[in-house]
Amino acid sequence: MNLETVARPYAQAIYDHSEGWEADLSQLELALETTEVQLLIDSPKLAYKEKTEVFLSLFEGEIESKTANFVKVLGESKRISLIPQISKEYRKLLAGTTGSSEVIITSAFLLSDEQLDKVTDSLKERYGDLLTVEQVIDKSLIGGFSIRCGDEVTDYSIKGKLEKLRNQIK
Repeated sequence: MNLETVARPYAQAIYDHSEGWEADLSQLELALETTEVQLLIDSPKLAYKEKTEVFLSLFEGEIESKTANFVKVLGESKRISLIPQISKEYRKLLAGTTGSSEVIITSAFLLSDEQLDKVTDSLKERYGDLLTVEQVIDKSLIGGFSIRCGDEVTDYSIKGKLEKLRNQIK
C-alpha cells in the first residue's frame, strides 16, 4: 500500500478538526529525520507504546497537547514513522484552501532561470498565480521535462516520447 494513501486520512482528520498543526508537525518531522529517532522507532527491543512515550518525551512542553494526543493515536496504530507523509499531505490540504498549487518540474538537466520562468508563466495560466514550483533532476529523461501537479502529470520528456512511440509500434 502507498504511504500517501495511508497518511491521507490522518492528514484529513487533523485538517478537519482544528488549525495550527504546521509548526508541531514540522518539529516532529525534523526529529524523525535524525538517526537516533529512527533507531528508536525501528528498535525491536521496545514495545510500540514505550517507543511512543520516549518519542513524546523529546517534545515535552514544546508541542501542543492535541499534537501529543495525535502522536499517541499514531503510536497505537504503529504509524509514528508516517509523520513525514502526514505532514506532506496536510500541507497539500492547506495549499488547497489558500488556492495555491504545488508543481514539480522534473527535467534531465537543471533548467535555466529563463526556461523556468517561461514554464512557470504557462503553468500559472493553468493552475493560478499561487504556485510553488520545485525542480527535480532525473537524468533518465534524456531531455525535456515532465510536470506534476497533484495527480496530473504532463510528460514532455524524450524518454516519455520514446515510450509512447514504442507502445504505438507494438
